[in-house]
Amino acid sequence: MNKHRYRKYQLWLSKEEDEALAKLCEKTALSRATVLRKFILSETIKERPNADFKKLTDEINDIGINFNQLVHKVNTVGYATDEDVKEAQRAFELILKKLHAWEKTWR
Repeated sequence: MNKHRYRKYQLWLSKEEDEALAKLCEKTALSRATVLRKFILSETIKERPNADFKKLTDEINDIGINFNQLVHKVNTVGYATDEDVKEAQRAFELILKKLHAWEKTWR
């Protein structure tokens, strides 16, 4: 039991209310108690990212790692070759392309 919570409430819900709460819990991956606490405190209740969003962030992270390796190389050598600059441009273009593609499916 949480040390800061000292009062227990019993709440009766209609079938419709219970289904709505269950649906919100499913969308947010939060427990019923957490959803209700956030609602009481007027906190934002956000839906969890879907699998496509997770995949997109993983892909962007991979591109970012490659970009960081390129920056490290430039910092070590002291200059960037034309190929290095083109690689950086391709990385940013790929990120933008993936974000725009995801945005179309999200809307």
